[in-house]
Amino acid sequence: MYRRTRRAVVTSLLVSSVVCGGAVVFAPVAGAAVPAASCTVTPGPNDTYVTITGEGFTGPRKLNDGESTVDLAIGPDGTFRVQRFQKNVDYTILAVNEDQNFIFVNCKKVGSAATPKPENPQNTTPVQPGSRRDIAQGRVAGAKAGTVAASNSCKTKPVADKSGQQHSDAYWQAWTQAANRAFNRACNGR
Repeated sequence: MYRRTRRAVVTSLLVSSVVCGGAVVFAPVAGAAVPAASCTVTPGPNDTYVTITGEGFTGPRKLNDGESTVDLAIGPDGTFRVQRFQKNVDYTILAVNEDQNFIFVNCKKVGSAATPKPENPQNTTPVQPGSRRDIAQGRVAGAKAGTVAASNSCKTKPVADKSGQQHSDAYWQAWTQAANRAFNRACNGR
């Protein structure tokens, strides 16, 4: 269902509840405290799924994702928890019976409660000395250092600061080559 279709379904539910005497749903008895129902959608780690949680509901309820509607298992304490793989969807909790409070509740999207996803998943494993990845990292760092050195002065070539950094000889060779190349390119272009 698209937003327009879902809006029509929700509107028809509201109208049918009023027509069939469900107006009591909107106005609880004076003095009776009705707990507020809420629903949140939280992305999982690395945005692979979402977790939908809710509280303050009475069963039976249905979960609508705009395309389908499925039954929800509401616990005795009025809570539920569901995981879905449809991430970019607006979720709505719908009442099944006319006499239930909160005929529909739109779920709010919140930030990830899980660990943030790594910027580069390859960096989670250690780099083997002399490997292609080690050499590539040396080239990247050297090119950056060569460009910075050239922007400061074309009279002083970049020098590797090896203090405190544990890298292989292959890394430092790649670093030196890339630094000199970037330095010469920047200074010869002036």
